[in-house]
Amino acid sequence: MSEPSWVTEYLKDVPEEIDAYIYGEDYEVVIPEADTFPKLLLKNAREKGDKTALREKYYGIWKRITWQEYLENVKNIALGLMALGFEEDDKITLIGDNRPEWIYTYLGVESIKGIPFGVYQDNLPEQLLPLINNSDSRWIYCEDQEQTDKVLSIVEDLPEVEKIIVEDWTGMWRYKDNPKLISLEDVMKLGQEMSKKEPGLFEEKVDSTKREDIAAFVTSSGTTGIPKCVMLTYENMLFMGQAMQKVVSMSDRDEYFSFLPLAWMGEQMMVFSCALTVGFRVNFYEEPETVMRDFRELGPTIMFGPPRIWRDMLAEVQVKIADAGKIKQKAFNLAMKIGYECAEKEFKRERIPFQLSLARKLAYYFVFRPILDKLGLKRMRHAFTGGAQVSIDDFRMLRAMGVNIKQIYGQTEIAGISCLHRDGDVDPLTSGKPLPRTVIAITKKGEIISKSPAVMVGYYDRETKDVVNGWLYSGDMGMIDGKGHLVVIDRLADVIRLEDGTLVAPQHLENRLKFSPYVREAMILDDGKPYVTAIINIHFENLAKWAEDHNIPFTGYVDLSQKDEVYDLLEGVVREVNKNLDERMRIRKFLSLYKEFHPDDDEMTRTRKLRRNVIRERYKPIIDALYSDAEEVDFTGEIRYEDGTVDTVRVKMKIRRVE
Repeated sequence: MSEPSWVTEYLKDVPEEIDAYIYGEDYEVVIPEADTFPKLLLKNAREKGDKTALREKYYGIWKRITWQEYLENVKNIALGLMALGFEEDDKITLIGDNRPEWIYTYLGVESIKGIPFGVYQDNLPEQLLPLINNSDSRWIYCEDQEQTDKVLSIVEDLPEVEKIIVEDWTGMWRYKDNPKLISLEDVMKLGQEMSKKEPGLFEEKVDSTKREDIAAFVTSSGTTGIPKCVMLTYENMLFMGQAMQKVVSMSDRDEYFSFLPLAWMGEQMMVFSCALTVGFRVNFYEEPETVMRDFRELGPTIMFGPPRIWRDMLAEVQVKIADAGKIKQKAFNLAMKIGYECAEKEFKRERIPFQLSLARKLAYYFVFRPILDKLGLKRMRHAFTGGAQVSIDDFRMLRAMGVNIKQIYGQTEIAGISCLHRDGDVDPLTSGKPLPRTVIAITKKGEIISKSPAVMVGYYDRETKDVVNGWLYSGDMGMIDGKGHLVVIDRLADVIRLEDGTLVAPQHLENRLKFSPYVREAMILDDGKPYVTAIINIHFENLAKWAEDHNIPFTGYVDLSQKDEVYDLLEGVVREVNKNLDERMRIRKFLSLYKEFHPDDDEMTRTRKLRRNVIRERYKPIIDALYSDAEEVDFTGEIRYEDGTVDTVRVKMKIRRVE
C-alpha cells in the first residue's frame, strides 16, 4: 500500500538521513471555521448560552459558570485592558493557581490580539525575573498577595512592566497607593464602561484575530536552563486538538478537572485546544490543599497527568493495602493477579477467555471499583500520562485495576502531543503511534524528530535551533518497534555509557525504583564509570507511617532518611529492581539523600524533571564517594524551608553496597 502524498511531501524535507519513520492516520484534520480561541468562545456562547462551561468549588459548593457568563467575563477584561492602554502584540505574564479568572484573562488578552504567557505559580522571584524580561511583558496578572509580593520584590528589575493586575485583593489594603497595581475587579469595571460606549468593539476585535496569529507563549521544560518562550499559533494548537479528537472520543458531556499548572502545555491543550472545540466542562478546585478531595468528589471522565500524579495515587493504594487485614490483602492480590493476566493479553492483542473475562468483572466490581471510587477514577473514560515516560510497573498496575490509561509523547514545541496510544492498541513499553497527519522519524544517531502542522513558529527569546525544514528535534533517543509504535528510551544527553561501553537509560531504572511507595525520586549515576549507582529521595509521608508502624523513632526527614532500617528497606527495593536487569546495568551502590530534589533549588524543573547537571555539580562530593571505597560521606548542604529561608546543614550519609 502506497504512502499518503502528505507523508511523501514531509519526507522530501527531512534534514538528514533517517533509520526509520512512522506516520499517523490519513484523516483530514480540519481547523474549525471559528479558527481562534476567542472566536470559539464567542460561537459557544451564542450556541450554548445557559449551558455550563466551567465550574469552581467555592465555599464547599460547585459554582456553575455558563458559556454566556464565561464570555462576559472575558469581554470585560479585554475591554478593560484596552481602556488601560493595552495594545496589539502586548505581552502579559500570568502567575497563579488554576482559577476561572486566569482563563478569562488569557482569553481576554487574546481577544484584543495580545499574547498571554503563563508561568508556574511556585517559581521564586529570581526564577520569575528572566521569564518576564525575556517575554517582553508590559503587563502581569497575579492571582493574590503572595504572587504580587514576588513581583514587587523584583519590580525594579522589570522596567518594561506598566501594570500589575491582582485578581484577589484580600489583605492588600496597604498596597492601594502603588500606581502599578490595579485589581482585576477594577479592570472589569472599566471594561463594562467601555462596552456601553462602544457596543460592538469586542466582537470587532475578536473577528480580527486570525489562525496564523501567535496564540500564546508557553514555557519549555527548562531541563538545561531557563525555560524558553515557545511561540505557538492558533493553528498549531487547534490542529493538535483536532487531530487528538480524531482518535480519542470526547463529547460535551465529559468532565475535565483542571488541577495541573495552567502554565503547562498539557493543561492548556485540554482547557483551550480541546474544551473550546468539544465543549466539555472544565472544573476548578477550591484551594490547592483540597485538590485531591475535590477531584474525588467530582470524578472526572477525562484526565491528563504526569507520572508523579499516578505514582502518588498508586503509592496511596499500596500503603493502605499493606495496612489492611489479611482477608482484604488476599482479595486484592487475587484481583490483581486476574487484572495483570487480562492486561497482558490486551498488550499482546490476544482474546480474553470467557472465564477470565468474568473473573475480571467480579474483581472489578468487588475490589477495584471501591478503590477507584476513593481515588476519583471510577468514571474515568480516558486517562493520559505525559511529560515523561511513566513507570512500566505503574502503567501495568493501573491497567490491571481497570483504568484506561494511555501514554502520550510530545513537547511544548509541538503544541503538546505527537504520539499516543489508541484504544485496543496499548503497550506499556511504548508511547503509541503518531497523531493523524504527523510523521515521527528516528535519525541515524537515534534522535526522535517530528513534523506536523502543530510544530511551533520558534522561540521568542532566543534563536531557534530545534526546528529544521519544519522538523522538530526533540533531544530524545528512541526507536520504532515491530508494531509501528514509538519507544522513547531517554534524553540523548542523559544516556549513560559505562566504562566497558554498556549503555544505560537512567529514566528506566529511576522509574522502576519509584514504583516502590517508599521512593519519591531517584537519580541514576554516572557516565564513564565502572558501575551504576543511585541517589534516592525517600517518600517521607509513606516512610514516616511505616516507621511509626515499626516503632522506629525519628525527628524529621534528615534523621529518617539515614536510619539503618530505612536503608535495609531501600536495599530490598534496589535488589527487586536489579532482578530484571542485565548484570552490567545493575545498581551496585546507593545513598539516601538528606533532602528531596526540589524545583526551588533548581534541581528539578516545574514539571518535575531532573536537572541532572545541576545535581551532579551540587552533589559532586557525594557522587565521588559513591565511586570510592567509602562507606559514608560527610556533606555540608542547604535546606530551603517553605517560608523561603535557607539553612546550612552538615550531614553524615551512609553508602550502601548491593552485592
